[in-house]
Amino acid sequence: MSRNKNKADPLSNNNIEPVTDASDKPEIRDDRILKLMMRTGIPLALISILSLWASNYLGSAGIGLLFFITAALALLIGFAYNIRYVMLLVRQRRQPPQDK
Repeated sequence: MSRNKNKADPLSNNNIEPVTDASDKPEIRDDRILKLMMRTGIPLALISILSLWASNYLGSAGIGLLFFITAALALLIGFAYNIRYVMLLVRQRRQPPQDK
């Protein structure tokens, strides 16, 4: 069984082009709306987790209600963050590369 040396081996890594990670671009990381969502969403999620723990430990229904409100807001902010991030990533990948 001799292998034909002229054909490209589909299993070798010689035919793969390097993929650049567009998410590491400063344009995406420096977006004002993403930073605002991150700065509000993370503390809100921490408040949510702490209120869940405190309502269980103290047996307070009012703190449990705080958990439901903050958890819903944290989830909404997280979903909006992900949608915004993907929109910026797709927009950047559609733009032609700029020569410097």
